Amino acid sequence: MRKAKPVATGRLEAPRTHRRDALLLFSICTLMWGTNSLYIINMPLFIINELHLPEKLAGLMMGTAAGLEIPTMLIAGYYARRFGKRFLMRLSAVAGVLFYVGMLTVHTPALLLAMQVLNAIYIGILAGIGMLYFQDLMPGQAGAATTLYTNTTRVGWIIAGSLAGVVAEIWSYHAVFWIALAMGVVTQACLWRIRDV
Repeated sequence: MRKAKPVATGRLEAPRTHRRDALLLFSICTLMWGTNSLYIINMPLFIINELHLPEKLAGLMMGTAAGLEIPTMLIAGYYARRFGKRFLMRLSAVAGVLFYVGMLTVHTPALLLAMQVLNAIYIGILAGIGMLYFQDLMPGQAGAATTLYTNTTRVGWIIAGSLAGVVAEIWSYHAVFWIALAMGVVTQACLWRIRDV
């Protein structure tokens, strides 16, 4: 009778190189996904309860952003080699800050819909380039890099869920966008400290 070989079990390893940058990128992506989650949780309530705009506007805004994110991801992938991943992530974060400034100041349906271009740039680049950036910072560890990136989405949702509930309960739905803006500014600061690979 043949002896069965033991199945190799994978073990998640810490980044072998660029540890500081991988941790910084984890923080950056978590903050970015967190702000997006704040927006998704809060925006429909803000549109309906505070701006008193039609309910369907929230769906139109979500659909417009989603429709624009796909081409943004493809364009970002095309230009990643030419401009670098750090530059594109910075561009994404700038679009995010401008988007949340807009959410704090703009209150007409047409402008809210137009601002979805900024939201699409923000999320499209993050979704398309974020994982590639992790993989470049962790050469030879594609699985661990992908897992780290995927976890930023989950951690961002956890943080956003708690923040959105507490801030909206204590202050208002409008105040949640101030928190998202602050998170965007912290993201910008972190992006100036990370290396380009």
